[in-house]
Amino acid sequence: MKKFQFYLAGLFLSLLAVSSCQNDDAEVSINPLSAKAGQDKQTTVGVSVSLDGSASTNAEGKTFSYAWRVKTKPSGSTATLTDKETATPDFVANTVGSYVVELVISKDKWTAKDEVNVTVSEVATQQMVIISEDITTDMVLDDIFTEDYTKVDYLITKPIKSTAKLTIRPGVRVAFAENAALNITSTGTFISEGEVAEEKKVYLVGQNATAGYWAGIFIQSDSEQNIMKYTEINHAGAENDLYASQAAVWMDNFSKLGFESSVFEDNAGLQLYIAPDAVINSFVTNYFMGSDAIDHAIAVPAHEVEKIQPGNQFWNGDIAVTTTYLDSGENIVWGQYFYTLLEDLKVIDGTTLELPQYASIRVSQDKQIALMNGGAIKALGADAKWVEFKGVENVAGYWKGIFIQHSGANPSQFEYVVVQNAGSSPLAGNQPASIHLGPYGVASIDYSHINAGGGDGIEATSEGAQITSFVQNQIRGQLGYPIAVSTMNVSMIDHETWFSNNGIPKVRVDGNYPIASDQETVWPGFMFEGMSYHIKGLSKDLVVWSGLKLAEGVIIEMENDARIVVEDANGRQGYINALGTTDKHIVFKHIDEIAGSWYGITFSNVNASNIFDYVEVRHGGKKVANSFSANIVIDNSPQGALSITNSIIGQSGQHGIAIFNDQRANLKDVNISYVDIPEIPVYAWQ
Repeated sequence: MKKFQFYLAGLFLSLLAVSSCQNDDAEVSINPLSAKAGQDKQTTVGVSVSLDGSASTNAEGKTFSYAWRVKTKPSGSTATLTDKETATPDFVANTVGSYVVELVISKDKWTAKDEVNVTVSEVATQQMVIISEDITTDMVLDDIFTEDYTKVDYLITKPIKSTAKLTIRPGVRVAFAENAALNITSTGTFISEGEVAEEKKVYLVGQNATAGYWAGIFIQSDSEQNIMKYTEINHAGAENDLYASQAAVWMDNFSKLGFESSVFEDNAGLQLYIAPDAVINSFVTNYFMGSDAIDHAIAVPAHEVEKIQPGNQFWNGDIAVTTTYLDSGENIVWGQYFYTLLEDLKVIDGTTLELPQYASIRVSQDKQIALMNGGAIKALGADAKWVEFKGVENVAGYWKGIFIQHSGANPSQFEYVVVQNAGSSPLAGNQPASIHLGPYGVASIDYSHINAGGGDGIEATSEGAQITSFVQNQIRGQLGYPIAVSTMNVSMIDHETWFSNNGIPKVRVDGNYPIASDQETVWPGFMFEGMSYHIKGLSKDLVVWSGLKLAEGVIIEMENDARIVVEDANGRQGYINALGTTDKHIVFKHIDEIAGSWYGITFSNVNASNIFDYVEVRHGGKKVANSFSANIVIDNSPQGALSITNSIIGQSGQHGIAIFNDQRANLKDVNISYVDIPEIPVYAWQ
């Protein structure tokens, strides 16, 4: 039986046995040799190239011979192999070009071949480094081309992760291939720290200088060492799977990163996105040029905005504020920048937000600023250096407005401020307002403009709501009232307040709360002729429990079925002291000037300060069944008293003045004109 070097397995084994029985001379065999000339190589001219065919094998385990030859070489090359009959010959690549070297191994009648390609380039003492694998050990990127900072030192070819410490030295330029990205994971550290000179900055750029060419940098690390200093990032912002929207740098929740003297320009999408729970280590003297496709240069959570120090520059885009709460209980200062609130901003729990001159806040549609539970805003501009609160779009009633309640010992201040486009929907209650003081909300508003609102300009009618100062403001273009206040806030409205183009050109006064002050309350009136106080609200009556003085020219308008009552209460002595002039009468009238529509004024005390001079009382005396009515009633239980001179009583529903017969002396009336009084002008009842 002949020996076989190899036998076929399985089914072929049985067939082979049958065949051998039929023909003893047949022989089936397989070449046992396998030649392997090694991996292709790249080198530079003049370098000795070592080849290695030692991976070649003989399946029979026997030795075999090697024979190498240069199959092809560049024109002019004189390269020859040394030790060409060994496993490891070499040759000198003396010419630039491509070399093909063939290996032939042989044993007895068997041979096997393989080739290796050697590419030879010009001599280069410096070469760009390709990074195409994740960084798993600490790595330092040094400046390779020290003589030319515009040359790319490193090329990142795809999205990679760095789970270790990555340090980029001054002068390094890192280019990124299309859609490439750098992800600094939670275990990594990112230090990109250049120097002030252009040739010593760090440059992170696209391989192709096109905005959005590569994805960007994704930070998940919370290392305090993370820094971008004197670093320029360009051409990033491609759509990618690492984070939700386009951004040159994206800081994930709980990550940390500092930004110092760095430049973000020619990127797609946001230049920088900072997640709600990310932390800015530092933020000074950076430059951001936003993209044309988006209104914001960076997006920052509210609690991190204060880290953006003065001296940063934002062009073609503002700072988008992404989250709701400022609740640290501390004074927080925002810089002289443009901001857009993407959500409601709530300043609470004793926190104060300070806004300096030129700060400008744009508010998204139907969003609001709420100052609650001791939260406050100190917006302190100066003449021609306004602090602005406006809508993202310049449309009346675009955003909700500013809501203030439970201020405690931390009142809000608005000085040289513009509030514009607010009043989209009610901040509280049923009526929109640009600024709404809710329960126990306290604020001063001076030298400010409240413009283009979708409801009332300012509302301060709630319990405990208090305007502490109101000087030389302008209120324009409100669809409702320019101001709506409770009786306790009327006296704060400056006579010099400028009103124009408001839907209801009156100041609405809510009569829910009696006038009950320890000091005389003065309603100063307005410099605009015809501007009036409109008594309206849950209680449309005006109740006077303490001293009320009305300045010349004041007009008070009453609703249907309303009344004014002057009486003593809680140890106070109420009175109305209304001293007009020949040119500027003080007027009490019905809102629609309809005779007999409201009940009139009742005096139920004998205070000597109840004095009317050059006063008009019109449209009162609404008829009462089984009784009498008059524009003015001098009560008898308790007794009332009034001195009225040089005045007009007109358009009553019944009488002009009514007084109890035995108390006629309590009415001192001199030079009174009665106009359109249907019954007895001065009626004395029994």
